[in-house]
Formats: sequence, C-alpha cells, structure tokens
Amino acid sequence: MKDIGASDQEDRLYWNRFRKGEEVAFSWIYQRYVRVLYSYGMKINRDSSVVEDAIQDMFTDLWRTRSQLAEAKSVRFYLFRSLRRKIHRSLRPEDEYTQPFNPEADYKQPVLASVESDIISEEEITLQTAQLKSWLTCLPARQYEALLLRYYQDFSYAEIAAIMNISEQGARNIIQKSLHTLRRLALVVCFLGIGWGLKIFF
Repeated sequence: MKDIGASDQEDRLYWNRFRKGEEVAFSWIYQRYVRVLYSYGMKINRDSSVVEDAIQDMFTDLWRTRSQLAEAKSVRFYLFRSLRRKIHRSLRPEDEYTQPFNPEADYKQPVLASVESDIISEEEITLQTAQLKSWLTCLPARQYEALLLRYYQDFSYAEIAAIMNISEQGARNIIQKSLHTLRRLALVVCFLGIGWGLKIFF
C-alpha cells in the first residue's frame, strides 16, 4: 500500500492555489494526473477519443468554475469521480461496461513495482505477469475497476462507492466477489508472489 498522506497535502496546496486562479498550479495538477486518469478512463470506455475528450472537458470545466470550487480533502478522489461521471454521461446505456479490458495496456503493470528482486527471480516475475494478465481478463469490468481503485489507487471502500456511484456495501461486495473469483482461478500463489497486497484478504 502507498503512503499518500504527504501526497494529498501537496495536492491540496496546489488545488487551493489553482482555485485562486494560479495557472502554474492548474498545470501542475493536470500534469500530475492526466496519465493516470487516462489509464483509468480506458477501463470504463476503450474508445480513446471518448476518454481524451472527457479529460479535456473535465479540466476545462475545472478552470472555468475554479472560483466556485470548494476545498478538496482528496484531489485524486475528486478527479477520479469527476472523470467517471463525464465518461458515463457520454455513453449510451447499452455501451456501459460492454468493452473488454486489456491488461496489456493498463498502467504498464504497476503491480510489479513492489516486487522484491532478491525474493522473486526475473523468470518467476515474467511467468506471474502472464498469469495475472490471463486471469484479470476473466473478471467482469466492474470487478476489475473496483480492484484497481482499491489495490492500485488505494481508495477506501467509501471512496470507491462514491466514485462508482454505488453503496459502500456494494463496493465491498464487488471486491469480495472479484477476490473469490480469483481464488477459484487459483491465483492466490501469483498474488502472494508479486506482493500486490492482497494476501491479507486470503
């Protein structure tokens, strides 16, 4: 798990400066989050043009309404939730959650960042990465999105619920269901090996 306390404080500092009209602060927020927002957006809709337009519209709206914005306890949470809403407003009902995920394109496998080289050999990492990609494609879109929000972005269940517009219990249920699916697919050893932080749930 990441320690994001200091990061959140820095975000809030720049957010408040941006709210006062400081373009440098606005640019800092944009550069800090545009890539991860794009990666997350591609989980919701695989049409890159839709995701790019949603991000552009979101930041345009932020700048236009900057003086009306409130202080953000978590800028990261605010941006994720805002982008998700933007994308879903652009979707037809039949398009929602119909596009398959492609882990090959997602985050360039950030879960491998925590691998300890003195514990797991390069060959084992390669094998486990291939297994991870294979099993993640078996998860329904909402389950995969919830897992990424929880274990990659370190959002709380309450934040995941707010981002995905579901109840907190619903968020817990989705994540538990996805973990159960992974257990049934015998992914336990893979996750323990690459240290994604899931072992505390098994």
